[in-house]
Amino acid sequence: MWEKNVDLYKPSYVWPNPAFHFREYYKSNKCRIFIIENIAHNWNWLKDYRHKFRENDHFFVSLGWYFDEHLVKECDHIFEILSLRKDRFHIMFNDFSDKTMFEFYGFQGEVINQNCFLDENLFKIIDAEKVYDAIYTARFAEFKRHYLASKIDNLALIAGHNSALSITQIPPHKYLNDRHLTPEEVNLKLSESKVGIILSAFEGACYSSSEYFLCGLPVVSTSSYGGRSIWYNDYNSITCESNPDAVDEAVKSLIYKNRDPQRIRTSHIHLSNYFRSKFIEYFQKILEESGDSIDVKKYFKENFIHKLLTSEIPNFREIFD
Repeated sequence: MWEKNVDLYKPSYVWPNPAFHFREYYKSNKCRIFIIENIAHNWNWLKDYRHKFRENDHFFVSLGWYFDEHLVKECDHIFEILSLRKDRFHIMFNDFSDKTMFEFYGFQGEVINQNCFLDENLFKIIDAEKVYDAIYTARFAEFKRHYLASKIDNLALIAGHNSALSITQIPPHKYLNDRHLTPEEVNLKLSESKVGIILSAFEGACYSSSEYFLCGLPVVSTSSYGGRSIWYNDYNSITCESNPDAVDEAVKSLIYKNRDPQRIRTSHIHLSNYFRSKFIEYFQKILEESGDSIDVKKYFKENFIHKLLTSEIPNFREIFD
């Protein structure tokens, strides 16, 4: 019955191209550890290669989106159809609501917000003239709700690849990139801005939000689901209502308060290091249960890359055969 369901089943979304987030993070003769992003997105290779998984293969799963009960149920259904072991897939929850929902369906993991793996050396405070009142780094997708920034004066917009999603309205702006910007160019534009804004109601932990903090910018955010709010406090941000007047008022309020950029950055790095320590502890636990032993802190430091993930076309035959 299940094999027939495997052939017929279609999850709500899978990666649309051959390149996707996958990394072989650790390998020894006692265990292998991989890092992937999401579960349903990876349906195709999970389906094709599940029989190649070894007894002591483990997967850290980063959550790139907000998972409501429907999506968690879908993950649960996928594990049932493919006969996957939940004790071999370790979910890195973006916040405690993720943890509660997944654990209700028998998944395990730890709150390790994905933004903690941003390389803080790529985004830093630059002493630059403040040209823009606010900046919004977001692809032109409708769920990003750019229209909520329509009342802001001196707005800068940095838009990336849109993945064929649509937007209904681009707000008035002083700057909009006409090409792909390098991380250094993005860093400069952020440093030329007084406030970073995030206006979506649903997404993941939102890398842009933390990039603002690493550049010393306070953040105006609407209420949201997905994990970015775990980084917010009374000093570094304002969470406002989802209307243009409230967003504009919050931006002006943060500009008036003139928050200390270094304090914002340092606080964010401190929380990042806490989440990284939770990852290291979890990594250590997997190795101990596998009978393996290494200096996990040293290994983490030596194998750290931006976002801890790679976007590539993995050669699964080579890895899993």
